[in-house]
Amino acid sequence: MNYSEADRNKSTPAVRQSRTLRAMRIILCGRTFPAAREALASLLPDEDTRTVDTTELPGAVGTADVLIPLMARIDATLIAATSARLIQQWGAGLDGVDIAAATARGVRVCNVPSDATANGDSTAEHALLLMLGVARRLRSCARTFREGAWGVPRGEALAGGGALIVGFGRVGKALARRLLAMGMRVDAIRRVPEPGEAERHGLGRLGTPNDLIRLAAAADFLVCTAAPDSGGRGLISAAVLHAMKPTSVVVNVGRGAVIDEAALISALTDGTIAGAGLDVFQQEPLPPDHPLLQMENVLATPHVAGVTRQSYEGIAAIVADNVRRLGTAGELRYCVNPGGDEGIVRASTSLSTP
Repeated sequence: MNYSEADRNKSTPAVRQSRTLRAMRIILCGRTFPAAREALASLLPDEDTRTVDTTELPGAVGTADVLIPLMARIDATLIAATSARLIQQWGAGLDGVDIAAATARGVRVCNVPSDATANGDSTAEHALLLMLGVARRLRSCARTFREGAWGVPRGEALAGGGALIVGFGRVGKALARRLLAMGMRVDAIRRVPEPGEAERHGLGRLGTPNDLIRLAAAADFLVCTAAPDSGGRGLISAAVLHAMKPTSVVVNVGRGAVIDEAALISALTDGTIAGAGLDVFQQEPLPPDHPLLQMENVLATPHVAGVTRQSYEGIAAIVADNVRRLGTAGELRYCVNPGGDEGIVRASTSLSTP
């Protein structure tokens, strides 16, 4: 489709109407999480849904209507080059999107909160899986079979133990319900606790990040559900790890940047803590020879805590609904920068011939 110079310089109702006459071009940014494209394409069969490698994004975003980040950073440079009117996160986390740059350019940014789908429950279940897997030393079982031994290794039970949940949002609350049902004592850390929140959720203690070291010292499991955009970058530091028991376990289903990874590797190597269950890492995808993947006291999964059928069906339904709303000028759901795009001047390079 060819655009006139006038259409290139502004976003007018005529331009928006002309876009609805062709298939929406939806770019899934990155080749991770391949099930996302399948789930979305099945709901939007008439739209042009394509997956683009992160290295090829600069040359592809100029003809997009919708960008869906899949672990790709949507920075100010990409936003300046795109014709997209919507950046729609596949899930909740928006730490990879330059929201200020998108807002300045008149691009809407939306996400899918964890409690709007099964994502929060799926992530909480996975955190529990990692806790159980490390406690029962599942990585050691393969070696046990190879050696012909039986009745080993000896693990630890969760019941009767104490857990500290770092990040008491949707996932943290879902995890607390499960741990309390299993007979654990549960404390939590939240940036700004609400009055009466600990009592409502059955917590022993609900502290702020200033209480982290004190509460970590008493925990058998420290479970991170926090994201770095909520003030959690580097929160689990060497000081926190050294305050923990040598029998304790660290679990992370939030974001890799929440934990000082070098300090974690050191703590796992020298016995400062007993083990770790990790679904997220500072670098993703993780190189196959990464030290954390070589340790028998680490149970690692490739960022799949929220990758369940139930979660993806719910996310796809909301993302598809927003794409349809965009095409009909409807109100977008879960928009983090609400406001019209009328009058926003776009660079002449932002719209080009598909």
